[in-house]
Amino acid sequence: MKIFVTGVGGQLGHDVMNELAKRGYEGIGSDIAPEYSGIADGSYVTTASYCPLDITDADAVSKTLNEVKPDVIIHCAAWTAVDLAEDEDKQAKVRAINVDGTKNIANCAKALDAKMVYISTDYVFNGQGETPWEADCKDYAPLNVYGETKLGGELAVSETLDKYFIVRIAWVFGLNGKNFIKTMVNVGKTHDSVRVVADQIGTPTYTLDLSRLLVDMVETDKYGYYHATNEGGYISWYDFTCEIYKQAKELGIEGYVDRTVEVNPVTTAEYGLSKAARPFNSRLDKSKLVKAGFTPLPTWQDAVHRYLTEIKDQL
Repeated sequence: MKIFVTGVGGQLGHDVMNELAKRGYEGIGSDIAPEYSGIADGSYVTTASYCPLDITDADAVSKTLNEVKPDVIIHCAAWTAVDLAEDEDKQAKVRAINVDGTKNIANCAKALDAKMVYISTDYVFNGQGETPWEADCKDYAPLNVYGETKLGGELAVSETLDKYFIVRIAWVFGLNGKNFIKTMVNVGKTHDSVRVVADQIGTPTYTLDLSRLLVDMVETDKYGYYHATNEGGYISWYDFTCEIYKQAKELGIEGYVDRTVEVNPVTTAEYGLSKAARPFNSRLDKSKLVKAGFTPLPTWQDAVHRYLTEIKDQL
């Protein structure tokens, strides 16, 4: 099975490529950069496995994919800077990447009769209430430009293809790039106390665990919408931070051995700063995964431990 992966310069695309290599599949990675720009961990980064591609260029997408002729396309590339997406001078670019770029990929997948995986987000919903969002829920009401464009990507896939997996995730962290865990660990080293939002509820997603699930999916024909975050229950960003600092201390990460960082819960309104409206309810119902026979991701607490153990010497 030959699998084309977009966005390999990011957290998820990087881990998907590594998972494909572990299973003996032929993975071809792409991103906007002329050369691979992510961490060089030696597992798959070769000239043969990477090709630069601007997904907003329909002709380039068609040319590249018709040359590669993949059996599967895992589309991880996206504009994910939520606040910057609100800037008027950037909105056209955000839509070009998240909507038009996805449509370009989907059109080629259809022409090649390839399976497609599209990575989406809880931001397609309105983020209100306390009931977890079900995978097949169609009550869309994005709160911001990012959510609107990710929904546009979902529709581009579902209206073009039959052989697709739309997988919504939330609160992502991985080895290759910036994320909440790295930020909070570094902030805690220079601050005795931090303020963290406590009224936004969801569950983190470790890209290493998610990449395994995505490859499990493409080995099947169980198409449709899915939600995939780590197990371990729904939490706030405040809860997440408390666990990060607790484990950083237990693991002896520099700056945490002989001190404790005070974590103070605040409301979204009290915290301020954000340009884009954020969802209060990012709870994703993952029961469809189990019904389809897929193995759920490990708990987020376990994921944080494995992640911090992996990166502790880099912090």
